[in-house]
Amino acid sequence: MPELPEVESIARALRRALAGRRCTGLQVRFAGVLQPSPAAVRRTMVGSTLIAVERLGKYLILTFDGRQPGHVLLHLRMTGQIFLQEGYRPDRHVHLSLRFGDCTVHYRDIRKFGRWTAVGPDWRERELAHIGPDMLAVRFASWLPRVAQRRAPLKSVLLDQQVAAGLGNIYADETLFRAGVHPLTEPAACDAATLQRVLREAKAVLRLALRHGGTTFLNFTDFNGKPGRFRQRLQVYGRAGQPCRRCTTPIERLVVGGRSTCFCRACQPDLHESSGSVRQVQ
Repeated sequence: MPELPEVESIARALRRALAGRRCTGLQVRFAGVLQPSPAAVRRTMVGSTLIAVERLGKYLILTFDGRQPGHVLLHLRMTGQIFLQEGYRPDRHVHLSLRFGDCTVHYRDIRKFGRWTAVGPDWRERELAHIGPDMLAVRFASWLPRVAQRRAPLKSVLLDQQVAAGLGNIYADETLFRAGVHPLTEPAACDAATLQRVLREAKAVLRLALRHGGTTFLNFTDFNGKPGRFRQRLQVYGRAGQPCRRCTTPIERLVVGGRSTCFCRACQPDLHESSGSVRQVQ
C-alpha cells in the first residue's frame, strides 16, 4: 500500500503538472472506483479548474473551482497508481483517464480497491473524521497524550491512523529500528524521551523516503511511471533472515496486530526478555 512518502510524491507532481489547469474530460473504464457515483465525480471535475492538491496521511484532496466548486478525495489503497506518460497505452487495469487540455493522466489499480470520492463542503468532518493529524505535521506536545498510556504494542500504535496519519507497515518497522525500540514495546512502558525519539525518527524516515521517491515492492510508481528508490535503503522491512546492516545479527520476523513485522533483536532489545519475564505474541 502506498504510504505517506509515495502519496506526497504524487501530490507534488500533480501540483507541478496540473494546478491551474482545467479538466476537459474524464474517460471511465471501471465505474466502481468513483463514489458516490460517476456522475457526481464528473460534475465536480469536468469543466472545472484544479486549484489545489493537498495531502492528509494517505489521502489526496483535489480541489476544483468551477460552477459547482468541490473536492475529490483520492485514496490509492493497495495498488492504486496515478501517472502521466507520453504515448502510454492504457491496459486493462487503467480505470480512469483524465484530460487536462493536451495532458492526460491515467489512474491504474490492479486490485480495484482505490476510490475517487466527490464530497460536499463539510467533507473534512464527514469523510476524514477518523483521521488524526498528519505524521509529518504533528508536534510531540500533542502526540504524546495520544500514545503515552497505550498498552498496545508500539508498532500497532504507530499504524493507528487516528493517532497520526500516514505511517504504514514499511515505515513503522523502519522507525522502530532507527529509534532502537522493540515493536512489542508498550508506550506506557516508555519514558517521554523514548517516545520523543520514536516520533523524531518517524518523521526522519518519512522525509528520507520522500527524497528517494518512496518505496516500491510490487506496483508503486511515481507520476512518471518510475519506481521508488528507497527500497535499497531499508534497514529491516522485508529483510527477515538477512544480516542487520548495523550489527550483522539476523533480522527476525513476527506478527503484530496481524501485520508482518521485521526487527533486529540486538539493536531493538525486548525489555520483557531482559527482565526475565515471559511474553506471548498474538
